[in-house]
Amino acid sequence: MRIALVVACVLALTRPGMAAVVEPTDPVPGHSGLTYFDLLKLVVTDIEPTSTPDNSTAHQIVPYRHIEGKTLKTDPAGPVAVKSLETLNMHADGKPRLALLVDLGGSDGNVEEFVLLALFDLAEQPKLLDVIEVGNDQMTGFVDRPLSPLGHGSDLIRIDSDHFNSDEDFVDTELVFVRNGRFRLLGAIFTFDVKTCTHQRLFQPIVRTRTDSARPYRRIVFAVRETLTLQPDRAECGQKIPRPFVRTFRATYRWNAQRRTYVTTSSDFNSLAKEVDKFSSGEGQP
Repeated sequence: MRIALVVACVLALTRPGMAAVVEPTDPVPGHSGLTYFDLLKLVVTDIEPTSTPDNSTAHQIVPYRHIEGKTLKTDPAGPVAVKSLETLNMHADGKPRLALLVDLGGSDGNVEEFVLLALFDLAEQPKLLDVIEVGNDQMTGFVDRPLSPLGHGSDLIRIDSDHFNSDEDFVDTELVFVRNGRFRLLGAIFTFDVKTCTHQRLFQPIVRTRTDSARPYRRIVFAVRETLTLQPDRAECGQKIPRPFVRTFRATYRWNAQRRTYVTTSSDFNSLAKEVDKFSSGEGQP
């Protein structure tokens, strides 16, 4: 009874569209005798079942790239071990796929953790299709509902990485999809939330997809809603009180058949980047 309940819980947590935190020794639902550790061995080829963050010896990682470009690629700080593992059932190129997001510890000389996203085909024998490094901060993971329908038998994946303290939250948001078995970056943004004695200023990324006539992939609307709201006890702060506001930065991405990628003509996110840079440096504080 207990075993059946555990298996049912794993199946529920790993259903399409929802991510789940798993252990390397957990079985992969629907694949008898296969564990997540077996899949990890395809990424870190010398990892051992007894490997822990305090007792790690693995070094051999298959080739990978950072999804945002060569300049952001990092190396692990030393031997790697699994600190956390998330699994996501998804679709890509019209076929079911499994994505694993694995935190392998600190990166060499950087604040961010060394986090890889791996794509697997489990139709027959487990096959590793692609591996990328994602995130640029201390904590990286799938959001609560990480998938949006992309069309053409594929899903769009949202990944966030951030660090925060009691008054500030620094967040990187990446939108990733798969084409021909390879991860592709649709877009990435950086936002900065802050709370002061007088107000709080928040940025909320929003992703929606819509059908796009005569195109294989859906139209993607990637928006960021910025709000400034006042604190209830703001009058007691002895500081200048800013004016509350709400505004939205928005970019629409559409599939370009000639370039075989998504493109946007919007410059809103350039304005957002300048706003956030100015704001996070203290120059744009109300």
